[in-house]
Amino acid sequence: MRDSRTLFAVALLSFCLGTQVSRLSSNGAQAQDDLFNLSNRKFTREETMLLNMTHAKGSVGFFLLESLRNARESTRNIEKGLFQLREIEKSYAKSKGQPDTRYLAQTELKMVNAKQRSEELEGFASDCFHTLKSSIKETLFENSLPKK
Repeated sequence: MRDSRTLFAVALLSFCLGTQVSRLSSNGAQAQDDLFNLSNRKFTREETMLLNMTHAKGSVGFFLLESLRNARESTRNIEKGLFQLREIEKSYAKSKGQPDTRYLAQTELKMVNAKQRSEELEGFASDCFHTLKSSIKETLFENSLPKK
């Protein structure tokens, strides 16, 4: 009986400590994410529009993320097509008794180039989105500082 009470008390104490630690760490995470206390201040209409550029539907950030998603999908589709092309070409060449002949080499080369361009587009779109976010934060921070 005494052991179960002790076990219950330890479990209750652990739970209470865990909730306090998680509450403190979540407040600390908020403080780290919002170093300039931008979440607690009132924004003008223009500042709100600037903030919404990264995540609101139909915004610049939305379109950049959408193009990034499309570029990734495009890369995956080209990879699938390239795999299919190679496998079918192998099968066809084998059926003709010439397994080393590359009938579709030109098409394969163009598909490899298309895949590389699609991967580059992914990188550019991702970089552009991250630059947009940092530029907006920097702009809001610079304009929130008191003028000297």
